Amino acid sequence: MLRPPTPDFRKIPCPLSSKGVIRLTSGTAQYQCSRLRQVIAEFNVGDCDFTTHDESQIPVEPDERLVVVDFTPFARRNTP
Repeated sequence: MLRPPTPDFRKIPCPLSSKGVIRLTSGTAQYQCSRLRQVIAEFNVGDCDFTTHDESQIPVEPDERLVVVDFTPFARRNTP
């Protein structure tokens, strides 16, 4: 995953899984947990089912805003 461009940016943790971060899927423009529950070759991969198209469900602090850089969502501190 892309590193935050500056210290004012941070990766956004998944609200359901403390193990994952929010990602943006390129094919569906859907936000999802990096630990999304999947089944690959009959084995469960991941442990979360958080997915949304609604940006208001992405947890950012009141002094932050959601910014997408190269298809990766970040929380960015608002600077005066």
